[in-house]
Amino acid sequence: MQVDKFTVEAFPDLNEYAGYESDNKLRVCIATEEILGPVRNGGIASTYYHLAKGLAAHGHDVHVLYLKGQNVENETPEHWVEHFSSFGVTLHYLAHTTEIVIGPSQGWQRRYSAAYRWLVEQERFNVVHSSEWRGGLIYALMAKKLGLAFQDTLFIIKTSSPHLWNRHYQMQTIAKRELLPASFAEQKCVELGDMIIGGSAHLLCFMRYVGYKLPRATYVQPNILDFSEVLVNDQRDNRKPGDLIHTQELTFFGRLEMRKGIELFCAALDLLQRSGKTPNRVNFLGKYGEALPNQNNEKVADYLERKALNWSFEVNYITDCNQPEALSFLCSRDMIAVMPSLIENSTMAVYETLENNIPFIATRVGGTPELIAEKDQDDCLIAPYAYDLAKRLQKVLENGHTVAHSSFDNQRNLQVWYGFHAYIADLFSQLEGSEVVSKVTGQLSSDSKSKSEIAEIKLEVVVVLRDVEGVTAFAEALALDPPDSVKILIIDPMTEETALQACNYLQGAGLDSHLVDFIGFPAGVALNRSLSESTLDACILCDGTASRFIAGFCSELRKALRLNQENLITSFLSLPDNKVVMPMGSDIVSEITFGNSIGTNVVCIPRSISRRVGSLLPYDIRYGLLQEYILRANKEFGLELMVIPECHLESDTYLEELEEYQSNANSAYLRSMPLIENDNLAYRKLALLPTSVTSASKVKAALYRDKHRLEDEPVWLVHADRPRKMKNRNPRVVVGLDERNSHLLCVANGQGKRQLIVNGEPQPISLEQHDNELTLHRFPIPDSWEEGERFNIKFLLEDQAVSYTRFIRVIKLSKNVFAAISGSPILNDLAIEDIFKQKSNWQFFSKTELSTSTDDISIEEMGNGIQGVEYLIQEEEIKAEHVTNSSALEESSESEHDLAQMIYEQNKVHENEAKPLFRFQALVQKSGTTLQRLIRGYTGSPIKGSIPPRELFSIDPRFIEGWAWDRSNITRNLVVVLELNGIIIAEATANRYVERFGTRNPKLSWYGFRFSLTPEIKKENSEFIIRVKENGLIIRNGRLRYLKQMLVAI
Repeated sequence: MQVDKFTVEAFPDLNEYAGYESDNKLRVCIATEEILGPVRNGGIASTYYHLAKGLAAHGHDVHVLYLKGQNVENETPEHWVEHFSSFGVTLHYLAHTTEIVIGPSQGWQRRYSAAYRWLVEQERFNVVHSSEWRGGLIYALMAKKLGLAFQDTLFIIKTSSPHLWNRHYQMQTIAKRELLPASFAEQKCVELGDMIIGGSAHLLCFMRYVGYKLPRATYVQPNILDFSEVLVNDQRDNRKPGDLIHTQELTFFGRLEMRKGIELFCAALDLLQRSGKTPNRVNFLGKYGEALPNQNNEKVADYLERKALNWSFEVNYITDCNQPEALSFLCSRDMIAVMPSLIENSTMAVYETLENNIPFIATRVGGTPELIAEKDQDDCLIAPYAYDLAKRLQKVLENGHTVAHSSFDNQRNLQVWYGFHAYIADLFSQLEGSEVVSKVTGQLSSDSKSKSEIAEIKLEVVVVLRDVEGVTAFAEALALDPPDSVKILIIDPMTEETALQACNYLQGAGLDSHLVDFIGFPAGVALNRSLSESTLDACILCDGTASRFIAGFCSELRKALRLNQENLITSFLSLPDNKVVMPMGSDIVSEITFGNSIGTNVVCIPRSISRRVGSLLPYDIRYGLLQEYILRANKEFGLELMVIPECHLESDTYLEELEEYQSNANSAYLRSMPLIENDNLAYRKLALLPTSVTSASKVKAALYRDKHRLEDEPVWLVHADRPRKMKNRNPRVVVGLDERNSHLLCVANGQGKRQLIVNGEPQPISLEQHDNELTLHRFPIPDSWEEGERFNIKFLLEDQAVSYTRFIRVIKLSKNVFAAISGSPILNDLAIEDIFKQKSNWQFFSKTELSTSTDDISIEEMGNGIQGVEYLIQEEEIKAEHVTNSSALEESSESEHDLAQMIYEQNKVHENEAKPLFRFQALVQKSGTTLQRLIRGYTGSPIKGSIPPRELFSIDPRFIEGWAWDRSNITRNLVVVLELNGIIIAEATANRYVERFGTRNPKLSWYGFRFSLTPEIKKENSEFIIRVKENGLIIRNGRLRYLKQMLVAI
C-alpha cells in the first residue's frame, strides 16, 4: 500500500444539469472493453451497462462497441445482441484488424486501429463514451486532435483504472511488456479526450501527480448506477441510514485478491482469534482472484483454507454469485460487510452497500471517502492496516455498527447524468457539432478561426540520401501528391548521380526541387541546416528513401496543420504481405524497450516547433536522429508525436533496415538520451542499461543449425525427453508442428466450435482439411513475432457441455528459430497426416468391437498387458465442464477412443520394431479406459472413492484428504460430503491435485478432496462419514472415528 504524496483537490461536477429535459435526442456510442452481459461483473462493466440502458430509456439512439470482439465470458455473442436489443441498445462486436501489426504492442494496437476504423465508417455519432482503461480509442482521438476525423463528435472519457495506478498502489512491477505501450495509450486517451468525467477526485489527482495533462473540461461525478434494475431480495427488517445494527456475522465483500485486501482481512481475523473476541460466522463473498505474490504465489482458495484451520468460527465461501445474488445474500440477514481494499477509484462495493443500507467497514483509500457522508466516515473507514481493522471489528461486534449515509443521492445522480445528455442534445440541435465541442470543452473550434489562420499550408520535403536503392520510387511517389518544395541532401558521393536524376525528374513534374551538397558532413548537420533555413510552414524530414509517400499524405498533413501546428506528425506505414507499421507516439519507454514506437524515419515538423526544440544532433547515425529529436521535444517541451491512423507511407525494405539499425549500439544510445541526460547519476546509469533486445544479446540463428540445414530453414526446438506421441490418452484435440513451414497444426475431432487464441487474442479459423467431424487448422507462425517474446497458444473444441483444450507455448529465440513447449505431446506433420489417412480404420477399435475381441486373448496376455499399461496426464491437457446429457457423453467417449487408436497408429512411424496388431498391450493403449474396466471385471457404478490408509497416520490432524472420481467420465468432478451424526456439515469438490494419490494410477492425482477438521469433529470418540453426494456411496475408509488424537477407520 503506497502512501500518497499529493493532496486531493476538488474538481467541478455536473450537478447543475439535474432535471434538465429536452425533446432532442442524441446518437451515442459507448466504446468499452467491458460491459455487463459479455462480462460478468466489474465497475466499468456496470457503469456503461446502466448508462446504455438509461440513455436508451430516455429515447437516445445508443450503440455499444464491445472492444473485445466476440470474446464473451458467458452465453453466446448472439445472445447478448438480442438482450441489449430488448431495451433499445444496439450491440456491436469489434472485428479486430487482420493486418500483421509491427509495433510495440501488437495485440492492443490491432484493437486500437480497428476501433478507429469502425468509428470512421459509421454514421456520425454526437457523443462517444469510453474509459481510458487499456487505451482503446487512442488512434481515434489522435485523428480527432489532428482534425482529420470526428470534429463534430464529443468524446467523453471516464477515468477508471489505469495500469500505472494499479501497479503503483499494489507496489508491483509491470509484468507484461505489452502493457507498457498500453499504459501510454491510457494516458493519451485522458489527455486527448474532449471531456473527462472521473468517479473520484483522488484518481484524477494521482494522474496529474504522475504527469498526466488533464484537459480543461475535467469533472468529478459519481458513476451512473440504476439500482432499480438490480433485483435484491431483502429479508431484513426495514433498514435505513443511521440504524444501529447488532450482529456477529462478518462478510468480506469483493473479489478475493490482494488489491481488495484479502490478506489484510485474514490478518485482522487472526488478531481477533488471538484476542478471543471472534465473530460467530465469517463469509467470503466474491470470485477468486489471482494468486497472492506475498504468499509465494499461493492460490487464494488454498490460502483461505490454510488460514481457516486456525479459526474457531464458522467460515463460508460464496464464490459463484452475480450482482443481484450477492446483494441478496448480504440482505438475507444482518451482517457487516468488510471491504478492506488497498486502493480504489470509485468502488462498486461501497455504492452497493450504501444503496442497500448494509452496514460496512472499508479502508480510507483512494476515492472511497468521497462516496460516504462526512459524518459517517470515522465510523466506517479505517486505515489499511490489520491492527486498525481488527480493532474496529472488535468494537462493532461488541457495540453494533451504524448504517452509513451516502455523500450523494443516487436518484439525483441519475437525474444529473440524464439531464446532462439532454443539455448536450439541445446544443447539437442549435449549433454545429464542432461548435458544441468547443462550447463544452472551452476550446477554440476550427470553424471560428480567421481566414488568415487557415491559409494554405506550405510543405517542404527534406530527404537525405543514404543509398541509391528506392530513390526513383521515392521521387515518383512525391510527384503523385506534391509538396511545395523538395530538397535532396547528398552526404555520400556514391549517391550524387542518382540524386541528380531524381531532382531532374521532380523538376520535370513541376516541383520546386533542389540538390544540396553536404558531402563530408554528417546527416544530422545536413538535416538540421535544411530545417533551420526552411521558410515554409513545415518540413517533412526523411532520413533515407526506404519509406515513400502514398498519395494523400501531403494533403492530410496540410489539413492537420491548418487546425494545429503544435504537434509532430507521422503515419502508419504499409509493408508487403499484409503488414502494417503502427507507431504509438512519443513514448520514450516504449521506444527504448521495443524500438518501434515512433515508427519510420519520416516525420513532419512544423516551423514553430523546430524553432523551439532547436537542432538535430550532429551525428551520422542512420536510425536514431529523428527519434532522439522527437523524444527530446516531448521531454523538454511537452510536444507530442501524433500518428495519422491510416497508411500514407509504404516501404519494401523497412523491416530489414529496422532490424539492422535498431541493433546498433549508437542508435540505442541516441534513443535513450532523453533518459540518459539526467541530473541524477543513478537515473543515468539505469538508462544506460540495455532494455530492448540487441544483436549483442541474441544467440545468432546460425548457432542453432547443423550443416544439413539451409540458412533460412526454420529450426524448432522441442523437448528431447518427451516422446512425440500419446500414451493411453483419449484426446479430442491435438496439436502438431509442420516444422519446415513453421505451421502449428491444430486437429479436432467432434462437433463443436473451434477456437485458437494467441496471448488472449482470438485468431481466425480456417479448416483446411476435414472429414465429417475430424478437422485440421493450420496456423502460420507470423513473421512479425518479435525475437525473445513468448506466445501462449490455446486451441479449443467447445461443445455444449464439454470444452477440450490444448496449450502450447512458442518462444521465438532468433530469426526462424523457435522453441515449443507443451504439457501434451507435440506431433509432427507426418503424424498428423496419418491421423487423416487412417480415419477409415477407427471404427475397428470402437467400444463395440473391443468388447467382442477379448475372447481370443489369453489370461497370461491379459496379465502382462495390464502391467504394461502406462498413463500420462498433464494439467494443461483437458479442462472440461460437467456433462449432464448421457447421450452426449456416450458419443464423446466413442470419438475419444477412436482418436486414441489413431494417434497410437501414427506413433509406429517412430519405432524401429514391428508390433503385432493384436498384442494386448497395444490393444489396451488403443482402446483406453473402457477395455481396461471390461478386462478387470468392474461392474456396478463407475463412481469410486477412497481415503488411502496412510492419510490416517497423522497425530492431531488438521484436515483429511482422499480422492473420488467417475471412471466413466473423467471430465466430471464429484462432490463429497462429510456427515456428523447424520447431518451434512461440509462438502467439497473432488478437483484438487494431490500428487501422492497418483502412485497407482496417475489420473487419481487430479480428483482429490480435502476437509478441515473442526473442534466439533475432533472430540474424543466422535464418528463421522464421508460419502459421494451424487449417489450416496460411502467411500473406502469413509467411516471414521476420532480416537486418541488420531483418525481410525471403522
